[in-house]
Amino acid sequence: MFVKQIENGLDLTDEAKTIEAIYDTTLPPGQDIRPHYHPDSEEIYYVLSGYGVMTIGEEKQEIMRGDVVHIPKLAPHTLLNTGSVSLRFVTVSVKVSKDENGDISCIS
Repeated sequence: MFVKQIENGLDLTDEAKTIEAIYDTTLPPGQDIRPHYHPDSEEIYYVLSGYGVMTIGEEKQEIMRGDVVHIPKLAPHTLLNTGSVSLRFVTVSVKVSKDENGDISCIS
């Protein structure tokens, strides 16, 4: 699981290749994003406020303001707002594919 703080910028060269979409999401207290996966995309979540529990595959980790979470292609994931205030985050969705060697690359 990739979770890091942004301090003086964060190089995402190895995590994200081509931006597909950007979302600003607010998750009310006690609400969750149901388990799902993306067959052709990876995602980056940047937490703006609040806190919760991120699950990617079998891994669970508490996340909070300033955290950056990388969600790989095909990785089942969910997010639960465990706080008493809204959890707000930006999602960057990146379109990816696998080449004949099994390496992930961006789709142009």
